[in-house]
Amino acid sequence: MTPEILAFIMLGLIVFAIMIGIPVAFALASFPLIFGFFMLGPRVFPMFGVQAFGVFLTYPFVAAPLFILMGALMERSGIADQLYESFYHLLGSLPGGLALATVAMATIFGACTGIVGAGVITIGLLALPSMLSRGYDKALATGSIMVGGGLGVTIPPSIMLILYGAASGVSIARLFVAAIIPGLLLGILYLVYIYIRARIQPSVGPPISKKERITGKKLVRMTLVSLVPPIFLILAVLGSIFFGIVSPSEAGSMGVLGAMILMVVTGRFNRKALSESVAYTLRITTAILFICLGGKLFTGVFIGMGGDVGLRAFMQAFNLGSTGMILMMLFIIFIMGMVMDWIALIFILIPVFGPILESIGVDHLFFGILFCTTLEISNMTPPFAYSVFYLKTITPPEVTIGDMYRGCVPFAIVDALCTALLIGFPQLVMWLPSLMD
Repeated sequence: MTPEILAFIMLGLIVFAIMIGIPVAFALASFPLIFGFFMLGPRVFPMFGVQAFGVFLTYPFVAAPLFILMGALMERSGIADQLYESFYHLLGSLPGGLALATVAMATIFGACTGIVGAGVITIGLLALPSMLSRGYDKALATGSIMVGGGLGVTIPPSIMLILYGAASGVSIARLFVAAIIPGLLLGILYLVYIYIRARIQPSVGPPISKKERITGKKLVRMTLVSLVPPIFLILAVLGSIFFGIVSPSEAGSMGVLGAMILMVVTGRFNRKALSESVAYTLRITTAILFICLGGKLFTGVFIGMGGDVGLRAFMQAFNLGSTGMILMMLFIIFIMGMVMDWIALIFILIPVFGPILESIGVDHLFFGILFCTTLEISNMTPPFAYSVFYLKTITPPEVTIGDMYRGCVPFAIVDALCTALLIGFPQLVMWLPSLMD
């Protein structure tokens, strides 16, 4: 049996191990050590140490804990409550208005957190009770919450973009800027779908009653006040990156400082909130670093066994052209994203896909945004439907997993449409980064 075939067997065993519940970091590290020892010899052990040293010295990783801490602080700041209250009255009178308010609020909140779990749970606690109490279709209600919270992986500052940049060598600042238009486009497409669906089927999303609405100057004042904190934070982070004032890591520090200031202003800053946010950041960052370390070891062994050459030869044998090759890679990402943790997926596939992208002349920056929009679909599809699992922890018993999966299907189609638009019109991704040159 050739080393290339053994490399793919190793990959299959890792995927299987993750599917049956073995911790991702352990699965990623153990199989490469075993296969590497028998195929490459004892030199695989110092390779593990070298990879660990390289991971902990990688400068882009400095940004990850800072943005995670910023998101954790924002989750406890009360900003989401104010945003939802404003959009509740601003859009609630429209067909599907509460679902529209959920996605609109989530689009802005996603630019302040960058974390899927925080977005889904925070938005779900705010929006789901009000939608269910007004007779909203359970699938539409849960679907709008899951895709709204999931926008945090596409809209900068996304943790997924940070790790993609670390794995591919692409500038995180350029990735953040490139993701602005696709993230907003995705949010707009969600809004269009909800509005059209509620117009055609009014029973799925009835508007709120006139008695509940706040109108006039009071609504304008409420909306402006609720928008000031997130806009302040977005400008502090993304504005400083776009204009080249600071690096992403320094922008993460500004984001943490901004989130603390907002918590002080809203009266939510206290020792408990700070300690919980720091503890959450420590847990998530530690998990990410261990998964990254396992992914780096896998990549070194997989390439050392010739797996990358075998995969490249297999894909190029189809002779599909650059667009066809992109679609094939996105299909692989989608299928593997259904059964694997997205962090592991980045550090398994991106180093392997890198030479293929270069051979067909596709920019890593462009592919990175397609990678994120594709994984957003995988986040909603079984068996590793993270958005579903997050939301299920806070839903009442009458909302079933089946309701949530039904709610995800139309939004997954919208995601696929957005990805197709980005492939057809690359300037949607590349235009803003070109202004930074």
